[in-house]
Amino acid sequence: MLKKDNRLKKRYQFAYVYRAGSHVSGKHVVLYFTPSKTKNIKVGFAVTKKLGKAYLRNFIRRRLREIIYAQIPTLKQNFNLIVVAKQGCDTCNFGELEKEIETLLKKAELKNEKIL
Repeated sequence: MLKKDNRLKKRYQFAYVYRAGSHVSGKHVVLYFTPSKTKNIKVGFAVTKKLGKAYLRNFIRRRLREIIYAQIPTLKQNFNLIVVAKQGCDTCNFGELEKEIETLLKKAELKNEKIL
């Protein structure tokens, strides 16, 4: 589970990232990101009702949260990030989703250069 320090929760935080940030898009996921004034990275998740009922949206959100949780130590700090699920996100398997998010993070240059 993400720590409270690493979560975007408020509507105005999401609105700021959407308005002032950049984005990279993949087949199943879109990443919105913007530099932040805080010391740590903050992540929010958006899953629209178009994807299905609540149990399916929660399932997708849990998968995305787990993938990002594993990536946090390798990410640059001082960024706000929103992960948005697209149509078809529910049908792809965990490995595909993980690989796509990792490539989007590299494309957005949010990964640290040094190898851990």
